[in-house]
Amino acid sequence: MGSRQHLDGLARSARSLQDTVGELHAALTAGNERRAGYARDRLAEQARAALGETGSYGFERSRPGSHTPDPDPDDLLAEAVHDLALSQALISAAADVGETDAGEGATRDGGGGGGAGSESGRLRVAGDSLGRLATALKPPDRFGFEAAASASPDLPTAIATLRQEAASCLDRIHERSAGVAGAALAKIPGVSTITTTAQEILDKLGVGALTGTLTKLAARALHKALTALHRLIPMEALDRVNTAVSQLADGLDKDKAAGPLLMSALLGTEGVRSALDERLARDALDRARLDGARTELAELGDRFGKHMDVLAIAITVSTAVVAWLATPLAAGAVAALLLGAVLVLAADYADAWSLPVAVRGVRTVVEDATA
Repeated sequence: MGSRQHLDGLARSARSLQDTVGELHAALTAGNERRAGYARDRLAEQARAALGETGSYGFERSRPGSHTPDPDPDDLLAEAVHDLALSQALISAAADVGETDAGEGATRDGGGGGGAGSESGRLRVAGDSLGRLATALKPPDRFGFEAAASASPDLPTAIATLRQEAASCLDRIHERSAGVAGAALAKIPGVSTITTTAQEILDKLGVGALTGTLTKLAARALHKALTALHRLIPMEALDRVNTAVSQLADGLDKDKAAGPLLMSALLGTEGVRSALDERLARDALDRARLDGARTELAELGDRFGKHMDVLAIAITVSTAVVAWLATPLAAGAVAALLLGAVLVLAADYADAWSLPVAVRGVRTVVEDATA
């Protein structure tokens, strides 16, 4: 899932931010203004580093004439969710220290400097989100030590077990993606459409007039996060994705339990299953290659599950961020973007749509093993 070095860096950043948020919460609760001020300044400095304003990591678009490759989609997703969680932490901190443009929460909780705002629990929730993200970005326990595929006793067994693994992987894609989509709709109702640029969403959110140090950093983190999520959606597939997002939202609104079947229909994976059956009916298949494909599909399903874990965090965090800024129209645009990311990842892993290749999906793995 992405470049290990970058994901490890994001995990360390999330854990460090969690520590700082916890320190700020503790200081505000204790009424220790000096300690709270130190923690607030530390959080702002960490945010600037994470946003690339101090030479630290952060994705930038390739400059004209350069040959810098686009970032890995796995890295883009992790970076986007990291920055969403950072934005949530900054918003929560701004409200609890009493920045004047931190939204209704700061006024409702009594605003400035002392410990009043800390009683809301916002910072504790933001810290928990950062901790969950750090855990989700960790490599699997057996990372780098995957066991070799157990050898099938004969060719019919190899064919049958590969068919079963492929079906299981597709089912897992349907179930996990439908679950995450349902969670998004439950928390951010009123889906609209994905815009042609991420900036259009930011314009709807109305972040241009912010003046506080932490709120301005929160807006920059949100801008960076939404831009990264937007880059996961291939522009050549935007119309198809928007149509699928609308159908998914309508279908889940009518019957939440039908999510996996609805996802299967939207992705068109019955066609993938039929194509795989035809490939596995070929003559002169190689047993060892089929066994290798079976192991690869098991790992593919695990990778997809990790993606959905990360997107589930994104949805939880987005709920808090959108509540701070959004009009219903802006909330719908954010929800559409999250659902679009779910659909594109599911379609990519299933090899269900004609998309720019990001992963070796189910269809590709089986086709290569039966070539």
